Amino acid sequence: MRKLRSILTLTALASACHLAAAQTTFAPTSTEYSWSTTVNQLGMRNIHNQGILGQGVVIGMIDTGLNTANPEFQNIGSRLLTGYNAVDGSNDVTDSIGHGTHTTGIAAAAGNGTGMYGVAPEASILMVKVFNGGTASASAINRGIDYASAHGARVINLSLGAPTATGDASLRAVAAGNNAVVVIAAGNDSAATPNWPGHYAKESWTNGTILVVGAVDANKRIASFSNKAGDTAQYFLVAPGVSIISSYNTGYAYLTGTSMAAPAVSGAAALITGYWPYLRANQVASILLNTADDLGAPGVDAVYGRGMLNVNRALSPIGSYTYRTANGSRTTVSLSTAGVTSTRPSVSTPSAFKGLVTQVFDEYGRNYTSDEGAALMGRSVMTLNSVLGRPDRMLDAADQVLSSGSRLTRLQSRQTDVQQASRVGALNTSGDPWNHLQRNDSSMVILHHISGLSFSAGDGGLSGMSLGLMSSSLAQRLSGADSVLGNPMLGFAPNHQFASVTMPLSAHWSGRLAAARSKAYDAASGDVNLLEFGYDNGTQALNISAGQLTEQGLLGGYTRTQLGLNQQTGTSGLTISGAWALGSNWTLTGSLSRTRTAAPTASGLLVDATDIKADGYGLGLVRADNWRADDRLSFTINAPLRARSGTLSYSVVNDVDQITGEPIYGVHTVNLAPTAREWTVETRYSTRLTASSSVSAVAAVRVHPDHDASAPSQLAAGIRFNQAF
Repeated sequence: MRKLRSILTLTALASACHLAAAQTTFAPTSTEYSWSTTVNQLGMRNIHNQGILGQGVVIGMIDTGLNTANPEFQNIGSRLLTGYNAVDGSNDVTDSIGHGTHTTGIAAAAGNGTGMYGVAPEASILMVKVFNGGTASASAINRGIDYASAHGARVINLSLGAPTATGDASLRAVAAGNNAVVVIAAGNDSAATPNWPGHYAKESWTNGTILVVGAVDANKRIASFSNKAGDTAQYFLVAPGVSIISSYNTGYAYLTGTSMAAPAVSGAAALITGYWPYLRANQVASILLNTADDLGAPGVDAVYGRGMLNVNRALSPIGSYTYRTANGSRTTVSLSTAGVTSTRPSVSTPSAFKGLVTQVFDEYGRNYTSDEGAALMGRSVMTLNSVLGRPDRMLDAADQVLSSGSRLTRLQSRQTDVQQASRVGALNTSGDPWNHLQRNDSSMVILHHISGLSFSAGDGGLSGMSLGLMSSSLAQRLSGADSVLGNPMLGFAPNHQFASVTMPLSAHWSGRLAAARSKAYDAASGDVNLLEFGYDNGTQALNISAGQLTEQGLLGGYTRTQLGLNQQTGTSGLTISGAWALGSNWTLTGSLSRTRTAAPTASGLLVDATDIKADGYGLGLVRADNWRADDRLSFTINAPLRARSGTLSYSVVNDVDQITGEPIYGVHTVNLAPTAREWTVETRYSTRLTASSSVSAVAAVRVHPDHDASAPSQLAAGIRFNQAF
């Protein structure tokens, strides 16, 4: 016979017993939470509020029995299974000592507004009584373990111990089945190693299914009475075990011992098993061990073993996320990888990706719901800087006639705000492959050769000032409307370096080759090659711009590998723009653009796609010399590129089989064509006050921002005064 060696101290007993009302849902009060010592010390309130309660998991309590008259076990329906008395073979599990009632409350007491509640408050309870008085025989323990295993226990709690080997026959069978985690109290002898049967945990035949638990106080210090990890350190955890309040007889009491620590771990194992029922027992045990908080000497040590039970970490993903598709491909993203700033394709709308949700799998194969589309649903906002221009974009211009007769024009930006210039590399400070830092300077040179050839080069994204209609004789008259005239593909190469060469073809026609490169600054941006033909007779100007965009991303969209938006894509497009001088003051201008993006290849969850066709347009009217010489008043309407067609099809995991853990696949198709078109109406006035100062005023209304019919219109208005020093 083995003497019960678990109860050390009985410090208080509830003075009255209150029967709990019928309870069908988890609804604890604040007082009940404050009384739940173990739950409180483990910081589990948020876990339970999420509905993670151990539903459907049977915890086999191998103990002294259960007092079913206790309020925690009244009216809990099918959660309380028919118990078994391993001593006499009956179903009488009456607890004459109180120990089993107390440990069971720690593991699974109901959150019913009365007393306290347990770590897994909706787990099913299978009480197996193995004690006859204060002792338990080895044969009764073996029969009890066998019964619990045979009757569906996924967690078996043994808050008992002995000085010599016991229980190995049944524990071997349970370990071989790998279906139930066995949690064993370490013992209360202040010894350097656990008592039996916890001492078996280090044996290879356990298959990693046995956990041994020592006790710590509220300050996470090993209790003076608790046996330590010793040679079972790799399978040893500690949990609250000092002055733990729980159900006792028909009321409540504070008890102390490793017997109180073990059911905390059993409850945690039930939470994990209930949430992922397809996990094997050794996986559940490994999760608890690998997420413990290190205590004592760094790493695994002979006192605290793996450390303090941390249920929050145990329920969180471990190691990596693996994305699975129906075609068998897998994409794994380490959880230590820095996050990537995700953006949607700019020709689409944030709502296009709504509902793109999939199950992802951590290192243990546990499924978690990941709303991938949410990261792509951010909205853009029109700001004063976006309509007035950044304050550091004021340009100095210098014209020089060379001795050869050629003319050299130089433009240089000035940084007018107080900030340090930043070196821009391939990665930003967060590790994102898309570097959103902006260059703090920009410049451009244009050489007009006497032969008629002209060359331009620059950086900082200034190509629009020397390409298209802005290279025509009407360029000065178009100031204020230039934003609607450029080839929109250049917008997918922000802060680019560029070079172009223009040659005359006839009296009024010219041809131009241009290239813009942004990869030196933005790993997720693109390169643009342009071929332009221009007509200019001094009154009318026409420009035809054919381009090819090679982009690391998809039309301004970029995210991690799983959505396939980080790959290289190709877009071809045509922009036709024209300007007409209406007398000496008025100039009418406009542009029309169409692009076609080749379907991105299958990558990550992306399994199919179609070509993406998009279009955009702009109109402008500019009047010069209104109230001052050479001032400009402009009216523009700009509709940026918007997809007319294009789809992305993703293979997603809608659910998993709760028995096997195998994914249940579905397909989510993203239609990139929005139901509305964004357009911005803008009025702008600008004038130079002196040789070194200027003022500009803008009022703009943005309708259907981000091509979203449900988005409210945006308004921006402001005045900016620039003074060069």
